[in-house]
Amino acid sequence: MRFLCLHGLGTNSQILESQLDPIRSRLPSSYKFEFLDGDEPTNPFPDIAAAYPGPYLCYYDGPTPAAVQAAADAVLDVVSEDGPFDVVLGFSSGASLAATILAAAAERRPAGPPPFKAAVFVCAIVPYRLGSGPLRIDYDPASPSAGHVARARRCDVPETGDGGCDYDIWRDPEAAPIAAELAERSRLKRGSFADGLQTWSADFLLAYHPSVHGAHAITVPTVHVVGQSDVTFGDQSRTLAELCSPRGRKVVTHAGGHHFPRDAATTDRVAAAIEAMVERVVMGLA
Repeated sequence: MRFLCLHGLGTNSQILESQLDPIRSRLPSSYKFEFLDGDEPTNPFPDIAAAYPGPYLCYYDGPTPAAVQAAADAVLDVVSEDGPFDVVLGFSSGASLAATILAAAAERRPAGPPPFKAAVFVCAIVPYRLGSGPLRIDYDPASPSAGHVARARRCDVPETGDGGCDYDIWRDPEAAPIAAELAERSRLKRGSFADGLQTWSADFLLAYHPSVHGAHAITVPTVHVVGQSDVTFGDQSRTLAELCSPRGRKVVTHAGGHHFPRDAATTDRVAAAIEAMVERVVMGLA
């Protein structure tokens, strides 16, 4: 059973390998884990620099159409050249990228084989819908609005006669996650959209949301690890779970925040959930 593992923003493959060790030690030795580094340099995630050496990487600088598509293509190139891989495992933005690839495949080729037979999502950010949008965001560090989003508009929402737009990004389930991610990148000063000093305008992808895309955007068996105290992305992790087929979905929560579980009991439950997921794959169950 081969796993392809995608790290989070501002870390790297060696860091993910270390973070995953407690879970891997509880899994059968026949499970093989391979790790893929992102191509984009960025600032480290909080507390990472003190614990791990760089480089600190990500798969894309921001959720723009070209950047996310290029990252997805890079993963699929690895699958084509070095695969097949049975399971994709991702942490945070790596989980988002993995889910983006699976959801795009299910949407574009619903009758075709998925690029992975199963997935493990740890502290996930929601997936982005390739080919969607554009969502145009104007950012101004002087703006008092949430996330310093001075203005946002969708191509499918008409502007008013005065050049304005009856649109609130924070009330749009397909767009609010993008604003939240950009706000977090700005807070941590990671990426070209995130220095917190410059004004800019850019087009972004929309996100998947169960209220729009239903509960079967991802049809393969999945395990979801969610931190109950993950105040930034906990809701997005739960949203991704709702996008996955309930027949093969298992959600494991831990008391911590945006990180892997650190207590033995929860780590045991995650490992057991992964083994049960693999069993579904072996039996050919969705």
